[in-house]
Amino acid sequence: MTDLPFDPIQLMREHPEKMRIPGGLLTKQGSQDYVGGVPAITGTLFFNDAHTAEVREAICTCFDEYEVIAKAHLTWLWRAEPPEGPDKFVYEKAPSMRAMVKRMNENDLVSFTYVSGKQPHDAGDWEFQVFGRRGWEAKMIVRGTSALRFTMPLLHVEKNPAAFQAMFVSFAKRLKALHGYGGQGLVLSAPRESDNQPFEAYLANMLNGLDVGEPVGATRSAHLGIKTVSWLTAVNHKMIEKIGGLSAIRSELPMDWFALYDYGAGLVVQAGPKPEGAPADQPKPALMVLPNMLFKELRAPKVSLHYASKEGEPRLIGWGAEQWLQRFDVPEDEVLAYKAKLLDEPKLTKVTTLSDRL
Repeated sequence: MTDLPFDPIQLMREHPEKMRIPGGLLTKQGSQDYVGGVPAITGTLFFNDAHTAEVREAICTCFDEYEVIAKAHLTWLWRAEPPEGPDKFVYEKAPSMRAMVKRMNENDLVSFTYVSGKQPHDAGDWEFQVFGRRGWEAKMIVRGTSALRFTMPLLHVEKNPAAFQAMFVSFAKRLKALHGYGGQGLVLSAPRESDNQPFEAYLANMLNGLDVGEPVGATRSAHLGIKTVSWLTAVNHKMIEKIGGLSAIRSELPMDWFALYDYGAGLVVQAGPKPEGAPADQPKPALMVLPNMLFKELRAPKVSLHYASKEGEPRLIGWGAEQWLQRFDVPEDEVLAYKAKLLDEPKLTKVTTLSDRL
């Protein structure tokens, strides 16, 4: 394995805008001359019926909303198994998503990944990815769900402290989301994802607040429960009833630190004013522990995070994946102590929350 040429944690804390991770880092072949990963704020939502005209239009409308702020940054479009045309476009020359979707039948894969890297295989901190199952798969619930992920640069979210929450709730409402999450994550090279998962695994062991694993893998178990909690956590009404209803959420998550947003099919919970990395060498933050323990019984029994290791490089698979899923678990008799610990953690403000919070 190659030694790291930089301190990723220091860069994340002090100069996140400069953190461009060389491709293939921590693999046997070593660092490559492209951007393999970029830290960003990422939001992932799981939903059903991407084979229907109604949901496909909702996907296009989500991209319309995202394109308003991201258009100047997008550079390439990747498609997996397109029914016609190439699998890669220069963004400015690509047909509109809506035009491509209208030419598809219900058994075509809805797969669009808009990226912002200079080269088509470079990762960038603006990205919009959607994976919608084919009609025949969608009708077999055991095959899993569909997913949409969007990202914004850390500095953009810092300068616009309610923009990400607004878009996350808007997309959840349009898609009638089953559940989802949003917070710090890495955007990996779209066509070279496997080669860059080792660094993601390495960084995830240092930052508990970092999301890991690509959305497509998580769709296979998303019909069984949530993947994780994060700065933003979406849960549907059926899930809310399972944990005791809205009153249980209000009782366990005090409103000075947690905001609730109604998205129609469920609720989005915001934990604290901004997404945090939650360094693994520091005490677990109550802002993550409390929603994690509240929603623990909603967790899917098993989630696919990374591909299998090829040469012994770091990957979150097997036991490692299980540990990641349980990273905010604590004994039940410690939950009360974490509620007291909230007093020392950052509270929400009007600037960092949406005006229509419950």
